[in-house]
Amino acid sequence: MNKTELLKHIGSVEQIGGIRDFTFNDGKAKGVRAIEINTGKIRFTVLPDRCMDIAQAELEGQSVSWISKTGITHPSYYDKENQEWLRGFYGGLITTCGMKNIGGPVGNEGLHGRVANIPAEKVSVFADWVGDEYVMQVSGYMHECHALGLNLVLKRTITTKLFSNSFDVEDVIINQGFSDENISYCYHCNFGYPLVCEDAKIVGVPKELEEIGTPTHAIEEQCIKVDFDTQDVTVGIENKTMGAYITYNQKTLPEFLIWKMFGEGDYVVGLEPRTCAMGGQRILDNNAYVTLKPFEEYKMNLTFSFKKL
Repeated sequence: MNKTELLKHIGSVEQIGGIRDFTFNDGKAKGVRAIEINTGKIRFTVLPDRCMDIAQAELEGQSVSWISKTGITHPSYYDKENQEWLRGFYGGLITTCGMKNIGGPVGNEGLHGRVANIPAEKVSVFADWVGDEYVMQVSGYMHECHALGLNLVLKRTITTKLFSNSFDVEDVIINQGFSDENISYCYHCNFGYPLVCEDAKIVGVPKELEEIGTPTHAIEEQCIKVDFDTQDVTVGIENKTMGAYITYNQKTLPEFLIWKMFGEGDYVVGLEPRTCAMGGQRILDNNAYVTLKPFEEYKMNLTFSFKKL
């Protein structure tokens, strides 16, 4: 249905989709800005105050993302010491890790780095007709810096269209400092119930890694490195009724990790494209890093897609 035909049937796009900008007003989420994007097929919530990451995500009313017991948490609660990062790890469809560490705490770098707790600047929201397509786009800048040194900028742009069952994420990391910087970066993509269930499987990975278990008391998490033969990678999770997928290019995200956590109340599968292995700042081979020279940029693109089966 083209623009003219559609507008004969509705008075406002908000009847069937669009963008809603709001602020949480309760508990540890109080004060967190959120931008909900609804294509009429998928609905997802972008958090500008948390690195433009994505919390809830749904396909036709059914959740695909995992939300941890912490719930959405304001970045003012961030604590880098030891494992305290986990007290604000709400999960969501995307939690960004980096830009200097994606592993355990080491030196001045806490678990998974700082970037997921950095609020966006220059947040832009676009929702309008471009020809016969209603385009929805949000973007913002995250600034990870130190008054006497580090000066990194992350620019994120998320784009989709009305009636689409997918959206694109484009990230550009810019070294605005005057020294080389080693970058560690990871998309911690977290999928949960009802997509993740006993009848589901991980697709696009070796067969021996496909299995998803049942919620089990006191079970330990698993972190499994996967190597792919193709440059363009699509991985995802499918059950009997729906599927969710991530597509990306190994040229910019050469490493991949599956995180399996099948605990009671902590039931999640993480699919994690990344720039380097899970050691983060513990990497011994500096060639594993992305090294950005002064004012050099590094661009990454992912597509998230969803369908009924």
